[in-house]
Amino acid sequence: MVLLLVGILAAVGMPRFFNQLTFQEWGFSDELAGALRFGQKLAIATGCDTQAAITAAGYQLNQRVTCNSGAFTTPVRLPGGDGTGYAGSAPGGIALTAASLYFDALGRPHDSADGNLLAAATNIAIGSRSVSVEPQTGYVH
Repeated sequence: MVLLLVGILAAVGMPRFFNQLTFQEWGFSDELAGALRFGQKLAIATGCDTQAAITAAGYQLNQRVTCNSGAFTTPVRLPGGDGTGYAGSAPGGIALTAASLYFDALGRPHDSADGNLLAAATNIAIGSRSVSVEPQTGYVH
């Protein structure tokens, strides 16, 4: 009887337990949420707008050329890092929704396309998971 139960659990439970894609989605969604939070806090701390450019391939944090004017072309450096930019690539097989937003000196999220404050939450899908940025507050969850 015990062997029968173990066999059924192995047949049904093991494929779900060893599905790497689920763990990769979870990990990348946590990584992206952390990067968005860092971008918001960097904008508040420095007083300079910080952009999160998210494409189907991954994300990158940038700041404006001259603090609050110009294009977002200055890569944000990793804290205490080796000079590389703060960016990440989506693991293979994970679909990522593209989005582009930036945080101002008060931490409020803006749409990078038109510069207006976000009117509604921005949801970024990462496979079956998602990361949301709330309007006005910039709360990332």
